[in-house]
Amino acid sequence: MKKHLSTLGIIGIIFLAACSSQTNNGSGSGLPSEIAPDQGEKQASGYVYHDRNGNEKRDKGESGIAGVAVSNGQDVVVTNEEGHYGLPVSDDAPVFVIKPTNWMTTLNEQNLPQFYYIHKPEGSPDDYRYQGVKPTGDLPGEINFPLTRHEESNEFKMLVFGDPQPYSLQDIDFLAEDIVSELTDTTNLAFGMTMGDIVGDSLNYFPAINHTVAQVGIPWYNVMGNHDQNFQAPRDEGADETFERVYGPATYAFEYGDAHFIVLDDVIHQIQDGSPRYVGGLREDQLTFVKNYLETLSKDDLVVLTMHIPFAKKGDSFRQEDQEKLFSLLKDFPHTLSISAHTHVQNNWFFDQDSTSWKRTEPHHHYNMGTTSGSWWNGLRNENNIPHTMMRDGTPNGYAFITVTGNDYVIDWKVAGKPADHRMNIHVPRGIKAESDANPLLSVNFFNGSEQSTLEYRVKGLSEWKEMKQVQKVDPFYGRIYQRWGRLKEWGTLDQMRSPQTSPEFSISDWDLPHPQPSSHLWEAELGTDWPVGSHTLEVRVKDRYGRTFKDHQIMRVEESES
Repeated sequence: MKKHLSTLGIIGIIFLAACSSQTNNGSGSGLPSEIAPDQGEKQASGYVYHDRNGNEKRDKGESGIAGVAVSNGQDVVVTNEEGHYGLPVSDDAPVFVIKPTNWMTTLNEQNLPQFYYIHKPEGSPDDYRYQGVKPTGDLPGEINFPLTRHEESNEFKMLVFGDPQPYSLQDIDFLAEDIVSELTDTTNLAFGMTMGDIVGDSLNYFPAINHTVAQVGIPWYNVMGNHDQNFQAPRDEGADETFERVYGPATYAFEYGDAHFIVLDDVIHQIQDGSPRYVGGLREDQLTFVKNYLETLSKDDLVVLTMHIPFAKKGDSFRQEDQEKLFSLLKDFPHTLSISAHTHVQNNWFFDQDSTSWKRTEPHHHYNMGTTSGSWWNGLRNENNIPHTMMRDGTPNGYAFITVTGNDYVIDWKVAGKPADHRMNIHVPRGIKAESDANPLLSVNFFNGSEQSTLEYRVKGLSEWKEMKQVQKVDPFYGRIYQRWGRLKEWGTLDQMRSPQTSPEFSISDWDLPHPQPSSHLWEAELGTDWPVGSHTLEVRVKDRYGRTFKDHQIMRVEESES
């Protein structure tokens, strides 16, 4: 920067100062801009700079950006006034910039953010089935990160996929036709994320699914899932070699508006060559990264943790000691949300101070989202030649929109191929017998419901609103689908459809539909039979956890008693 006191120069200095203040609210946290290497380590250094012409090279006059966090996956530094940073690295370490608010990293042709440099002089092991990182050689003299200006509101909408998990190119076609096609060229989305299981073990499908998802037309971030691992890895740290080559570090962070997104690889690979075994958890270096990054943040902002395997409310699916350590790091942050996928059912869990290891008085919301693949792209095909693939808790496959406003948020589940207002399935028996001894049940699956939702029903013109009871039961729609599947299996129809001689147009997956699982978002009410003969409109009214009201209806037919 030229040092003169002209009016233009003063205005420029004020502008740059304003930009710096917007990059990281915690730039005064006391974190250094440089950390010296220990014995056996090397020093990675460079600049975070304003790439004014977008050529990804630091040209003359392109100034550094102060107050931007840069990490090696464990340590975090904040760039100085000139945009300079320095970090120690081992012979297997990422160096990445944490995208600040109002700036954007470069995107590649598949809209994947290029925010990292992988330092791996010897490259990944060459005996892995799927290629990892090629040898990077000596550490460059400078590792620079170009950023371009990108005005961001503190109110924005993001798109989230859970477990696309294709096991074939046909599954990727299902994703394209069922979901991506209705999202292409959407203009009101800030970015998208996939919450792991990007593919189903075959990591050579990464390019094909990236090209497909890129058609949405927005920056796309990815979380590593258990089906995205290199199973040959002799240690957990090496299970992400192919993921690193394609997407960069598996644990990282970025910022948008007043929200801070911490992406965690929470799949702990079991140390056994070729084994797909895993458990949910975090390594100490990941927890150290979270701790250091949190030191740069304002306590007023929203912290969003994204991961593949959900936190455990009970059981050992996520190592409790790691969960407790992470919750302890978040104890001073009142505005938090965590998002996972993995289970192929949808749940909204609330961790509280009394019954879990959460440290704050207000509960922590963990959104374990449904999946784009539903039940692994399984089931009989519909009129669009795509499997119905309903999840075993009765949630139709789809995706989530999360609208963030400041440090608050609203989550919506969008069913694939349905209107945006399709938020529930209403089940009522057909042909209720008037004045009979039967006690028909009204069942409502409010797909994104939780213990904080309230459901009521009425028979239009015949009754007042009555409250429904939340239950933990099998969804009646999925129960019927599963029964039909069992009959087709019993009759040998499924074997015929799986035969090599069957045309792909009529074939089905070799997997059976998963066994029904009690839904966490199902409500019931006893309807009784004291209704006039004829057809009546049964209305359902929902008040969700955000205070919004939704209505839907179903036709109830009442017929004369046989007695």
